[in-house]
Amino acid sequence: MNEKTVSESESEMSRLVLPEDTNSFGNLYGGRLVEWMDNIASITAFKHARSKVVTGSIDSLFFLSPVKLGYIVNIHSRITYVTRSTMEVEITVKSENVETAENKITTRAYFTYVAIDDSGHSIEIPGLKIQGPDEERRYHEGELRNKMRIELLEEARKNLNK
Repeated sequence: MNEKTVSESESEMSRLVLPEDTNSFGNLYGGRLVEWMDNIASITAFKHARSKVVTGSIDSLFFLSPVKLGYIVNIHSRITYVTRSTMEVEITVKSENVETAENKITTRAYFTYVAIDDSGHSIEIPGLKIQGPDEERRYHEGELRNKMRIELLEEARKNLNK
């Protein structure tokens, strides 16, 4: 199967934080942001796999600072690591204060997607063509995270059967 570059599936979206997106403190609901992140990350996974994909896991999700009502949320996602049928997608969220133009990273996470056929079985996806030292570093870091995810998944499965 052919390889694809990171840039072939990279995706971005922007959202304005509206009153219905916020809690009683005027901050963006964390769950709403995760919904937006899953949406853009799944688009990235679709573009890489060109098949149906499902969310397999979310890890290293950190809310670094609140996002206020009226701010613009800019979300960037890219594939960092792939296996035979899975993709790790890195999502970086920046908030933009529309009055001051200040931008800052507010959230970062890694979502894993599994490419599936119509029966729900995993299918093979293209490999990842690494271009440059930054992508190489991200790939190796993704490989380490993947090993940890597999260990955590095995442990979770054991605990379900207790």
